[in-house]
Amino acid sequence: MTPTLIATIGPSGAGKTTWRTRHTPPGAVVVSLDETRAVLSPCGCSANQAVNAAAVAAGVATTRRVLAAGGTVVWDVTNYLQQFRTELLDLADEFGARTVGLVILPPLLTALARNGTRDPRRCPNCGYARRVDDHAVWRMHHAITHAVPHLHREGWHELRFLTLPPYLHRSEEN
Repeated sequence: MTPTLIATIGPSGAGKTTWRTRHTPPGAVVVSLDETRAVLSPCGCSANQAVNAAAVAAGVATTRRVLAAGGTVVWDVTNYLQQFRTELLDLADEFGARTVGLVILPPLLTALARNGTRDPRRCPNCGYARRVDDHAVWRMHHAITHAVPHLHREGWHELRFLTLPPYLHRSEEN
């Protein structure tokens, strides 16, 4: 069995977790930094950035274990920076794993609207809110939009573009 690493690439509010809950392959292990942060955070907040490094380390350890056993891992995170994607590709390469990048990039206003439905209240303990700052969503969206034409050069075995804004669709010329 060939180990496989599937990684979502999309800003907050793109629909990554929705995709993951509907389409994760049977038997695959999900790494969600939101869910891991909630477990590790003393206040139970999924947005608590104080435990982010520990959440990433736990996700990497899980990925190593699953890939070493020939399994499939789905990383449900933004992966909006090339550095993040490169780290996952390098990790997969250690185990000869097949890699699949899933680009989920709706129009910016859609991502902002979806993110806007999240709870804006800040936790009194850690100070973080589930709703991401609009500027951060814009920054993520912008970074991914500019990466889309170059993703094929990063080393993915397969790229799937599940949702793209109309301006990124390749027009067919006759």
